[in-house]
Amino acid sequence: MSILCSGSFVADILVPDLPKIGPPGSLTYAPNGIHLSPGGHSANVAINLAQLEADNIYAVGSIGRDEMGKFLVEQIKNRGVCPLPEIQENSTTAKNVALLVKGEDRRYISELSANSLLTSEHLIASIRRVKPQLFYQGTLGGLPHIEKNLHDVLYDNKDVLNFIDVIMPSNGWGYLDSATPLIHILHANQMEAYNLTEENDPHKAIGKLNRGGIQLVIISDAQKGVVAGTKLYHIEMPAYQVTQRDPTGAGDALSAGILGLIQRNNYSLDDILDPEVIIELLLYGQAAGAACVTGLGATTNVNMKNVKSILKQQRDKVQSQTRMKRQ
Repeated sequence: MSILCSGSFVADILVPDLPKIGPPGSLTYAPNGIHLSPGGHSANVAINLAQLEADNIYAVGSIGRDEMGKFLVEQIKNRGVCPLPEIQENSTTAKNVALLVKGEDRRYISELSANSLLTSEHLIASIRRVKPQLFYQGTLGGLPHIEKNLHDVLYDNKDVLNFIDVIMPSNGWGYLDSATPLIHILHANQMEAYNLTEENDPHKAIGKLNRGGIQLVIISDAQKGVVAGTKLYHIEMPAYQVTQRDPTGAGDALSAGILGLIQRNNYSLDDILDPEVIIELLLYGQAAGAACVTGLGATTNVNMKNVKSILKQQRDKVQSQTRMKRQ
């Protein structure tokens, strides 16, 4: 079972453990270095999948014809993923600077360049070439060409199990209207789910999205855990308790954990609508997300050793606190 991940390719420049952000004209030394790594939803999820021992992983994203683009492609390839980049001749590869000050929330400085220019033509051609059994589409809300044609992308591959991951959109949520009945799994964080449905209660948000045709909705809320639901069942699961160093990429790791378990067990759409299977997917996905935040960057600590350790220590407790309710 092959997996094709689509979304953004970004060069992440991470500056961790800063004591403070100095005033204008000051010089601050990075106490633990400045780190450069591949990032963006497509790259993060694909790399995490490979590190979770999934196989046949492909990643689609857009880059410029420049040295940073070459770096991203080489790094993705070195992590066990087959990159399928779309090269933009008139744009540059996107960079993202993450500043992590001790005791404060992260600060991002990002640019919109080639990462937002991925076209549906390139994506559809890549899907037809790979013929995946699992399709992940991230960064929706920041990919105008894909959003405009999302219905066609999903309809063209309606027999492929899909997982859609959204970010806060720059041009509204209208692009989802025609595509909603074709979405199998949708992941959003609590803020995105509220913005999408105007429902503060995640159960009401899930109900609204299920009625629109989405089969399985997963709403994550950082250290509060996840709520997931189908038309028949809703499940609440608390988070694993770990020491957080960097929250970057936790949602991508959650998605990779779920996709990896679907591949490992060769789950079908009918399988993933079974509440007991959903619980297994959330237990594993949350363990991958928890592993992620214990390290620096979006992929550093997401591996089988760390995930198995978290599951061994906390799975029984988290599962005992999980609540399932029939709708």
